[in-house]
Amino acid sequence: MEQVKVLVVDDYPYLRRGVSTVISSHPGYAVVGEAEDGFKAMEGVARLRPDIVIMDISMPRLDGIQATRRITEEFPGTKVIILSMHTDPLYALRSFKAGAMGYVFKGSDPDELLLAVERVMAGKMYASPQVSEDLLGSFVDMIKVDSHLEPFDSLSLREREILELIAGGAKSREIASRLFISLSTVKTHRINIMRKLGVNDTAGLVKAAIRMGLAGTD
Repeated sequence: MEQVKVLVVDDYPYLRRGVSTVISSHPGYAVVGEAEDGFKAMEGVARLRPDIVIMDISMPRLDGIQATRRITEEFPGTKVIILSMHTDPLYALRSFKAGAMGYVFKGSDPDELLLAVERVMAGKMYASPQVSEDLLGSFVDMIKVDSHLEPFDSLSLREREILELIAGGAKSREIASRLFISLSTVKTHRINIMRKLGVNDTAGLVKAAIRMGLAGTD
């Protein structure tokens, strides 16, 4: 029987190695590559054509949810399983909306990840128990949460980069220097981000970044 080809994507090398070890322990699965961010993930999918991508959310350059959306649109034969520390159903909802077939909590038993791969390869969706009850609990609540997703999706890649830097405590001049853009451009982006997200201050931007998975630790 042909092995299931898996691509592992996470910005932490030791986590990639850990996940690769778990996947490789199953005789029917083969890790064909690893990637440290969303862009590298897309390059890996184009080159290796894996059956499954196991994807982190919070990564530099291109986050896992945006990468999932692009991969599932451009490579429909590849299925994505999100592996994240976030148990908030909002992250799972955004992941499934982007085209993911599975959502596994990083604190889960390694066997659960193997189960998720098995389910997804069978054409089924999977969510860890930590989030599945909340996802299934109230369709009305999910619809209300979903109505708040569009402002996040409206941000450009550059706006997401700036928002992530703001959430990390960077000032406008530092952001301008790091991204090689003018201070006025940073301020314009900041105004546009606040308008799109409906917030009025830095605290609001930081909270929005956390909800988007652009801030905090994984």
